Amino acid sequence: MIHRYAFYDIINVKTENKLTSTVHVIAGASKGIGRALVEKAGKAGQEIFAISRSTPKIPSEHGQWIKGDVAHPEDFIEQLPPVVNSVTFCPGKVILGPIKRLKAEHMEEAYRTNVLDAFKLIQSILPRLTQDEKGSIVFLSSVAASTGLPSHCAISAAKSALEGFAIALAADLAPKVRVNVVAPTLTPTEMGLGMVGGDKMIPIIENRHPLKKLPSSDEIAATINFLHSRHAASITGQVLKVDAGLSSLRLNDR
Repeated sequence: MIHRYAFYDIINVKTENKLTSTVHVIAGASKGIGRALVEKAGKAGQEIFAISRSTPKIPSEHGQWIKGDVAHPEDFIEQLPPVVNSVTFCPGKVILGPIKRLKAEHMEEAYRTNVLDAFKLIQSILPRLTQDEKGSIVFLSSVAASTGLPSHCAISAAKSALEGFAIALAADLAPKVRVNVVAPTLTPTEMGLGMVGGDKMIPIIENRHPLKKLPSSDEIAATINFLHSRHAASITGQVLKVDAGLSSLRLNDR
């Protein structure tokens, strides 16, 4: 069985660590990590423009929402302000399934929604982002890009490509714009829980992590905010793993 999990939406935000007149565009913000980022950044005072394929079930009090699909930025790009300071790209499709059941179109779909859509959005928004000369981009990847996990061939390939794109982009845009990646392990969002079969699986999955926990949406949002902030002014071209040690640590059984 092949599982698809879509998480599209964009949002323009006033971020944490209050940058003056900060406009932050967040793609993939109606649920999960993206929505947590909207709330955290909005409370910190950033200007928010939200773009999503559909209106969120529970509206946010922070910023405006514009209906649109990041695959077609030409449909909404002129509704964004002339200067953008930060962009966070969370969208993509998580396609899970063993190699014997994957089809070429599954691989293409994962690549298109994670990499090509990121490329289209960034290329469209770049004239606005480079106006400030202190711009910042953060892409949301996955621990699966660097850690072999069963049934993850499609999403692993797509997220690995996204990380490669981000690092090359950081070189292209230096010194005006910083580009970084956040690569979390499973986060217990609505989509994350759906992928693993619900709450009952969380203790088992937590036990596989050296820290015996999973990061919350708020933790990931705080990490993204940090990378956009002045406190990360010397950080670019990096993949920051928020994975409770899963990708790099192996502990003795206790």
